[in-house]
Amino acid sequence: MIAGVRAKIRRRRHLRSLALPRILREFADANPRAFFVEIGSNDGLQHDHLRPFILDREWRGLMVEPVPYIFARLERNYAGIDRVTLVNAAIAAGADGELPFFHLRDASPEERAALPDWYDGIGSFSREAVLSHAPHMPDIAERIVEARVPAYTFDSLLERHGAPGPDLVVIDTEGYDAEIIASIDFDRHRPELLLYEHYHLDEPTRAGTRAAMSAAGYQTLEEGFDTICARSIDLSGFTPGVPGIAKYEETA
Repeated sequence: MIAGVRAKIRRRRHLRSLALPRILREFADANPRAFFVEIGSNDGLQHDHLRPFILDREWRGLMVEPVPYIFARLERNYAGIDRVTLVNAAIAAGADGELPFFHLRDASPEERAALPDWYDGIGSFSREAVLSHAPHMPDIAERIVEARVPAYTFDSLLERHGAPGPDLVVIDTEGYDAEIIASIDFDRHRPELLLYEHYHLDEPTRAGTRAAMSAAGYQTLEEGFDTICARSIDLSGFTPGVPGIAKYEETA
């Protein structure tokens, strides 16, 4: 029990050292009625940066999740919150349509006790991206499901839901983040804050995406798996609690 308490204390101290929660609080204070788009929402609970602000502020937004059984949990977790629209689809560059999507099958509570807590958070357009987690899950190939899912472009998503230009965009798509960012017209859409996961990007794509965000007028800061991009918030005043890391660095 003592070890468990110590682990909780260390976790709280670690969370206090991270820049992202402080940046989000500064953004939330400046934008109490922000409109957000979260692409790759999972169930809106586990590992989700936005939930405390969605519940405590008057934020409105779109939460996008393509995997049906995870989307069902998202619906339960946001039941009765009509400020948030839930979209069972994926976001892709190019044109609207259906695309093959790879994710892990649902698992029973008994199975989950022995599985990583990120088990159902690794859906991707790339089967290889899912398989890259094999060192942590030797039977992962047997668990992969290939499904065809509705896919919308970023602009189409907004138009379908009569949404305004977002103040905040969060992208977590297991390696497809760079393609989505490249598809956004930053002359038309100027979110104050954009977060994306760089962890699955290769080295040139990671550097190129960060450079593209800088060219679009954003300051950028890497922390852990994520890159934070801000227009108005001065990121030079924040120090990452952990350095940025990508998968290729872990396996080098």
